[in-house]
This record gives sequence, C-alpha cells and structure tokens, in this order.
Amino acid sequence: MFDKNGLLPKLVTYGVCGVALLIVVTLTIQLQVGYLTFDRFPAAITFAYISNVLVLPVLVIGASRSRHFLLPALVWLHFSMAVMLTYFIQVYSPFTAAWAILILLASVYYQWKGFWLSSFVLAILFVLNIFFLQQNTDDGSIVATSLLAGAVVLLTVLTSYMFVTIIVGSQRKTNDLLRAQRSELLQVTRLNTLLNSISDTVLTLNRYGRITSQNAAAQGFFDTNRSLIGRDVDKLLQLTDADDEPVSIRALIDSVKSTSLRDDLSDNNAGEIRHLSIQIARIRGTFGDNEEYGTVLIIRDITKQKTLEEEKDEFISVTSHELRTPVAIAEGSLSNFLLMQDKGASREKMVAVAEEAHRQIIYLANMINDLSTLSRAERGIGSDIEPIKISELLHNLYLKYEPEAKEKSLQLNLDGDHHLPDIETSRLYLEEIMQNFITNAIKYTKQGSITFGAKLESEGWIKFYVKDTGIGINKADLQRIFEKFYRSEDYRTRETNGTGLGLYVVEKLADKLGTKIAVESRFNVGSTFSFVLPVRASGAASVENTDINTENIPVEAPEESGQVPAAE
Repeated sequence: MFDKNGLLPKLVTYGVCGVALLIVVTLTIQLQVGYLTFDRFPAAITFAYISNVLVLPVLVIGASRSRHFLLPALVWLHFSMAVMLTYFIQVYSPFTAAWAILILLASVYYQWKGFWLSSFVLAILFVLNIFFLQQNTDDGSIVATSLLAGAVVLLTVLTSYMFVTIIVGSQRKTNDLLRAQRSELLQVTRLNTLLNSISDTVLTLNRYGRITSQNAAAQGFFDTNRSLIGRDVDKLLQLTDADDEPVSIRALIDSVKSTSLRDDLSDNNAGEIRHLSIQIARIRGTFGDNEEYGTVLIIRDITKQKTLEEEKDEFISVTSHELRTPVAIAEGSLSNFLLMQDKGASREKMVAVAEEAHRQIIYLANMINDLSTLSRAERGIGSDIEPIKISELLHNLYLKYEPEAKEKSLQLNLDGDHHLPDIETSRLYLEEIMQNFITNAIKYTKQGSITFGAKLESEGWIKFYVKDTGIGINKADLQRIFEKFYRSEDYRTRETNGTGLGLYVVEKLADKLGTKIAVESRFNVGSTFSFVLPVRASGAASVENTDINTENIPVEAPEESGQVPAAE
C-alpha cells in the first residue's frame, strides 16, 4: 500500500482530502442550523475552513508527488487534528481514536520515532484539554471527564502500538527480503557477467536435453541472433567422433556421473568441420540434497589447436625426412673419403667426395638457419619495434650483396627514393624478408640484373620489392612456392642448393609484420616479389597486435621504372 519511495499513497491522499471535505460540509451545516456560532470560535472556524479547503489538500497532494512535502503534510495533519479535537470535539470523544491513523502514518515513514512523537502530541493535547476543562466546568465532572479522556487516549496509543509493532516488523522483514533480493540479483549479475566474458560456449540443459540458459558466446558459436533457450541441443549439434560415428549429447549426459571431457568430437558447420572439446558436468543440490537440477555443457572450438598440432606433427615428420637425406649423404661421403684414403685413391676423387660432403653440410647449415629463423619468429624473438630509415637499410643491403652479384656477372640495382619517410617495425623481420628475396634472385638469375628498392604508395603505404630477370616461376609452381620444403621440379631450380624453407619462413615473417607477399612471375622472363608496410609502423610484430587490415593491403607488383644502378 505504501510507496517504497517515501511518497504518500494516492489512496491515503484521496482519503485525507475526502475527510477534509466532509469536515467542511459538517461545519457548514452546523453553522447553518445554529449548532455552532461563528462568534464563539471565530479563529478556530476560520482555521478549519482554510486548512481543510486549501492548505491540507495542497500538502497531501504534494506529499503524493514529492518527498519534500511529506513531513510538512504530516505535521499539518497533526496540527489540524489537534485544533479540531480542542475546539469542536472533546478529547474523551470516540472520534479521538482517529488519531491512531496519524500515529500509524508517522510510524510508517519515520518508524518508532514517528510513533513516539505522534503519541507525545496526543498526550500534550490531553493535558491541554484537561486544563481547558478546569477553566470552564465545575469540579464534579472534571475527574470523570479526565478519566474518560485518559482512557480514550491510552486505548488509542496502545492500539496504535500493536499495529505499529506489526507494521515495523513487517517492514523490517520486507527490507531484509529486499536486501537479500538485491544481493541475489547482484550475485546473478556478477555470474552472468562472468559467464558472458568467457569465450567458450556455456549452456545449461534440463534432464530432457533442452537448453535452459546460455552465455553470450553461445550465439556466436551457433551463428544466430535468436535465443537458444528451449531448443534441443542434439538438433543444434550433430556431433561425430574420431571414427566419424554420430554422437548424441543426451547419450553423453546419460553416461556421465559427475564430469566428463571429450576432445575427439567434431561437427559440420555449413560445410566446415569444427573440432570441439566438450565438458559435461551435472548440476546437483547442495547441503546433502541429491536432487539433480540439470547439466552444464562447456563447448570449446579447438579447430585451430588441432590444426596446429597436425601441422606440428607434419612439420616434424617432413623435417626429419629432409634432414635424413643430407645427413645420410654427408655420412656416406665421409665414409667413402676414409675408405678411399685407406685404398690410396687419387686426390681428385677424394676432393670430389669431400666437396659433396661439404655441400650437404652447407645444406644442413642453411636448413638449420631457416628453422632457427622460423623458431625465433614463432616465439616473438626479434619482434621489437624500432624506427627504421628505409634508404639506409636498402643501401646496407646493396653493399652486402653487390659483391655476390658481381661474382655472377649480374647487375645489382638499387631503385628507391632517398627521401622516403621512416617506418616503425621489426628490423630483424624486415631484413630477413628482403635478404631472402635478394639471395633467391641472385641464385636463380643467370644473366641480366636484379633490382630492389622501396617506393611510397598511395594512402601512406611503403612498397618494398625485388625484381629479377631470372628463370621465372611457372603457374603450377607459383601456387606452392610458400609451402615448407617445396622445391620446383624444374632442372634449373635443382641445379642450385636450397632447403625449400626460405619462402615458407618469409611468409611467416610477413604474417608477423601484418602484411602479405605479392608475387608476379613469367616463365623465362623474371619474377617480382613485393610487400607493403604502413608509413607509421605495423604497431606490433604480429597481426593480432596491429591495426593493419591485410585485406586492404595493395598487393600488385611494382610498375616498370627506370633502374638506376646504386652508387659505389
């Protein structure tokens, strides 16, 4: 009934206004019939009209709309009632019991403080009334009147006390319940926040396998904006095991007594196979209550993890195979060398065998270097961001590889603007990529030139590129050049030593820099490798920590430009 916001209820407001109107009508009738005369109580009658017609309705209506009017309204109610009991109604009248309403109202809003203050006002009114009687009546009736008035006042206070005790107790319990409700709501909110912050899909199921609650990740996992509550989980997930046999969630739940974890399951999501880890836990009562309330289902997409594990296993297998061949050849060559030495073979034959062993050892060293570079990139070693002067970097690369190019009678050209802005990225990764491209260009170019450089692209991109006039790459090989240990079957490629890891490592490093490698090649004409970086840094040395959107990176090969030989 009473407003929890501390406002006077509308029902009480209408009741007080109705009583005030009734008092005005009663006074008017009494004045008309001569029961009361204005000359006898002019101030009291005037006050009664003003209070009940104007002041009291304004205050109680205000108290029903704003808490600021509540205290003035209650005070005026007490004052107005006191005037009525003093001048128009005797304290010993049964009408005095109506004061209990004021006591209850004061107690509802001000607890026991309101009860005692309202009762104290009634007691003062009783004392004043007895004093007034002593001045206007004979001594014979004073005692009886006083006893009767005292009994009415005492009965009013005691009756109000009982009701206030009930009301205050009820309010205390209500407040306790509200606090408990707020605490429970807070806990539920915290739990929901915690569940919604989990990236794994969390579902609760009833005993029939229908979803009763979900976290935010569930809708993303099932790719829907609709609520999943009430839906059958077996219709949402068509699971299969490692043997491609169908698996039912209901069957898994029935076989679980407490908790269970399966990471050998998968489902077909719009033609894409997802590997899943599913943890099942039964929900049971607490404090010895063994009643079962349902099941918690935690689903984790482990496709990437499984893929990485498969790639790791494949990588180890392929690497072991690739290492076994040069080790076997080197070991065989050295064994032959020792045998030939014992047999007194010619120096020319022994040198040939030693050179073969040396080539295989160099091959192994190159493979180990490539593996070491790949390992450093995967572990983030060398990913520190630093400002780099592009022209200085390119010039150092030119000085490093110009003698090697000259040894093969190749023209090494540096094509770049000397006023290019600085960039911020990993110097180690950038140098590894450029060095790989340049060494490949020198290795697979028999005659002609090699040009490398950088140029400012539109929208603040710097394009790095290496262009050669070498043997080129056919279309079939072009699709596979970034695969690990892949080498073309072209005899011209097989003429040179190579591990097949260089471009695989380059692609991994490019991913760390947040860019893509673009390749243009024509068979027997030449190849161009290029990539782009933003003028202001790749932010961090990994795609996850950069703002680069690789889908929008320009990947076209550089246009023909005048090739200016680098200054000596």
